[in-house]
Amino acid sequence: MSQIIQNLFPEMNISVASLPATLLLSALPHWYSIYLAQSNGVQGGWSNQNPRAFVARLNAKAGSGKKLTDLEETILRGQSAQQNGFEWWPVWAAAVAFGYLSNVPLADMNQYTLIHLSMRMVYNYLYVTTKTRRASYLRTIVFQALKCGIRFIL
Repeated sequence: MSQIIQNLFPEMNISVASLPATLLLSALPHWYSIYLAQSNGVQGGWSNQNPRAFVARLNAKAGSGKKLTDLEETILRGQSAQQNGFEWWPVWAAAVAFGYLSNVPLADMNQYTLIHLSMRMVYNYLYVTTKTRRASYLRTIVFQALKCGIRFIL
């Protein structure tokens, strides 16, 4: 696999480009949540004036024991997926920096980067669409794979 990636990106360090790409991938579930809330009129639509209050109201509804609709649950999972991505971005950025500073071969860095970006896309999809506890374990496995890519660099 490393040879294929080296042929595709012979002298390009895509790990640095992955930093803004990872932020973009992390924001996608948030934008999807906004679309769902706005287009379906959930709680009157997305409140861009106070977006945290919108999410807090959904969380309060869930915390009070009231049943959330499938749509409301999807919106909350989208917000959680975004939060997870933003929380983990500094870890990925540090891994890229340490990999660069410790002279990890470019082909290896590119391979880890493509794995990281691919797993982040899969993870976001699973986070937003998973509705059962049993299926959530697959999301956990993908998250562990994300962390493994970082461990290889470090």
